[in-house]
Amino acid sequence: MDTTECEAVRSILHLIYHRNKNQHQGMKWWRWLSKLKRTVSDLVSMKPKDFINSSYPQYLSQYLIPRCYQAFSTVVADNQFSTLGIVLLATLARLVKATGIKFSKLARVEVKLPKNIPVRSEVDRGERIVRVDDVDVGVGVDAVSVSRQKQSSETVSQEKSSKEKTKRVKTAKKKKNAIDDIFGGLF
Repeated sequence: MDTTECEAVRSILHLIYHRNKNQHQGMKWWRWLSKLKRTVSDLVSMKPKDFINSSYPQYLSQYLIPRCYQAFSTVVADNQFSTLGIVLLATLARLVKATGIKFSKLARVEVKLPKNIPVRSEVDRGERIVRVDDVDVGVGVDAVSVSRQKQSSETVSQEKSSKEKTKRVKTAKKKKNAIDDIFGGLF
């Protein structure tokens, strides 16, 4: 493990984390950036001899680096922040080189699908609706529209009678001063 290179990676990750925290904190890939930053900080404080004897190489190769790679690749795929994603992937590659993890030993992230899923060949399209052409649609529509007009005229007459009952409250006028006289014509 190259400690100076790990320190440089930690510094870059810290700067990226600090600069983008407010904007990207809610994104899914941010979780992996924070995990990577914490792990690299732990690696820098560790001696190279302790790193080899610890479970960090296995944790990095089988868990953290593949998932960080997948998360940072989505940032590259999103055209809006592709430069940030490329920097994150380059920093991840730099960390892999500094720690000496072999790519042949990396565990592949595989998606396991259940094997016993029944495949439906028939698609349920619901019930067939039968239309009747004998019904005279025009009479029903006219009757409905006449009844709606009667209801609307009744509500309008009720609103007019309620408005007549309410009295207007007069507000007291403010006294005008000299400035109101000067600027009164502008408004």
